[in-house]
Amino acid sequence: MKTPRWIEQPRTLAALTLAFALVPAAIAFITFKAARERDARLFDTAAEVLVEQLKINTLRHQNFLNIMRNQWRYVKDSAHPPQGMPPKGWETRITHLRMLAYATHVDESNILVTWQQGRGALVKAGDNLASNPAMIPVLRQARLSTAPLLFAAPHADNSLVIVGAVTSPEDHLLVRGYIVGWIDLESFCHDPALPLLKGEVLRARPVSTAEEPDPAERRQLISDGENKAEWTVAISRGSGFSREYGTPTPWVGFAALGLSVLPLGVLVMLASRAGKLRIALEAEQLKNQFVSTVSHEFRTPLSVILSGAELLEAHAASLSESRRAELLAQIKSSTTRMNEMVEQVLLLGRIESGAMKPNPQPVEIAAFCREIVEEVQTATQHRCEIETKLGEGTRLFDSALMRSVLVNLLTNAVKYSKPGSRVTLQAEENRFVLSDTGIGIPASEQSRLGEPFHRASNVGDVAGTGLGLTVVKRCLVLCGGALTVSSEEGRGTQMTVVLPS
Repeated sequence: MKTPRWIEQPRTLAALTLAFALVPAAIAFITFKAARERDARLFDTAAEVLVEQLKINTLRHQNFLNIMRNQWRYVKDSAHPPQGMPPKGWETRITHLRMLAYATHVDESNILVTWQQGRGALVKAGDNLASNPAMIPVLRQARLSTAPLLFAAPHADNSLVIVGAVTSPEDHLLVRGYIVGWIDLESFCHDPALPLLKGEVLRARPVSTAEEPDPAERRQLISDGENKAEWTVAISRGSGFSREYGTPTPWVGFAALGLSVLPLGVLVMLASRAGKLRIALEAEQLKNQFVSTVSHEFRTPLSVILSGAELLEAHAASLSESRRAELLAQIKSSTTRMNEMVEQVLLLGRIESGAMKPNPQPVEIAAFCREIVEEVQTATQHRCEIETKLGEGTRLFDSALMRSVLVNLLTNAVKYSKPGSRVTLQAEENRFVLSDTGIGIPASEQSRLGEPFHRASNVGDVAGTGLGLTVVKRCLVLCGGALTVSSEEGRGTQMTVVLPS
């Protein structure tokens, strides 16, 4: 066999070899560059999730101290608080609070610790907090600010000091003393309850603003934006991130691709695993956003209840009968709203976790619908006339899930209709139709029906949680049913539920 002449030419052979090597090298370079950029985006997403989790942890500790501040106003002997203050086992539940103390405000130069409890003796009874230069401006801010709590800068021992002024129950302007808490930021940054930290996907550490930044770290200010609860965390990749989702060093990929196509399979695997991490991180971020929204929704009724109770407690004798009745009605309304929200959130939680499974049973349609109508009429105090058109016979479906669907839809129909107007419930075979002549749903917002906490712009002052249709849609997914909406703003709404045959 005759050998081709170009093989005998060293320069030609070298050029062909170089070209063969450059092609996979170029492919490796482009692929790894894209993978590095993808890893950077994954790191940014994971860091955002971790920051939200740390913010929620900070708010949880802040709320506990705020509750202690409010309760301490009514403690007569601040050096020996009554049994149950603070609640037994608080160290286990409020895991990152190192110590809690009460200091009496004698005068500007004498702010003496009269009570302390916690994991470590950061201060002891008799200490004068006014002698600590770092505490002086924080104590002054607590006296003068209308915010419930004020935060000092992190100390050298990685503690964040929280100070809240305790006022007299008779005079809100008279400061009796201070509730002081020391949050362990180092413990925050190694919390095993946070999956990203437990799996060492990320590392976190508290830093001061004076410390030189590290290019490998991402710094983020943890702040609630209200009470100046601020501290800075530095987030970096952990060993778990590099081991599970990182990209190999480029020159390793170049050498491997020059020998075989195996690294291409490795890159496909890495891309797949990175995609799974992204999905997991997005789900976790959505969960934290949901928790944050629920917490925010709870604040309004809690504030109404707290302010109403304080007014009744402090001025019950001087308030008129109508004013007292108005405050009690506000408290009752806010409590009812919170109870509804808790029930809806718990139901959604059971559905999302997979704890609820459909359990179809034969159900007599007419009797089932009459029970629901009676329940809604009682709950809404017979606000509207509910007309029923019910077929006979039995159907096979999960009565608990369908009860949640029909109660929510029928309650909405009554709630958003004028008092005394007519609402219709029609049921036959596998079809339920609910009609009303209420405010309707704007056409531009009908695509957002079912989003958690979303309410139409025309609901006005009608109370609601924004979770009813979310529950309806989740329940129908489990049942295998479908919801059809036909609505015109100002003219009414028709909701049609169709179950599988």
